[in-house]
Amino acid sequence: MVMPTFVPRTEQARTRFLVPALIALTLVTYPASARQWSAVCSNLSGVRIDESGTESGFAPDSLRGASWAYSWNTDTKKATLTLPASHASDGRSHKQEGVVSVHRGGFFTIVSLLPGAVWTHAIYPETSRLLASQSTTRNGAMLSGRMLVGTCTISP
Repeated sequence: MVMPTFVPRTEQARTRFLVPALIALTLVTYPASARQWSAVCSNLSGVRIDESGTESGFAPDSLRGASWAYSWNTDTKKATLTLPASHASDGRSHKQEGVVSVHRGGFFTIVSLLPGAVWTHAIYPETSRLLASQSTTRNGAMLSGRMLVGTCTISP
């Protein structure tokens, strides 16, 4: 059985005023209120993970000289990532389409699905940082992936 809680009337009045005020403050200061965003992220480095049997191997990983270009729209939830030709095996730039989400605290995630891989890109406008992770398989069912951080120039 739930016991009713007594709240003094003055406390109820404060709460009724405080909640709308906090919502309004959040909407005014929330950086994700812009619709169209773009970012260029570079200095990408981190770790690569490969599994062989029951052991996981961790190795330093970086994309020296590479810049990843992002654009996204918070209304349509659509995002595009452009990868440079200089780091592609075929010498051409590549585009990945993705879905963007806005999160409490003002950061964004972009998820892009590729054949055999999923990329999750978390972009933090306040600190101009990127955290990108790739989940994939190597040889069918073997765990493989990477996690990279980078520095971004972000424009709303």
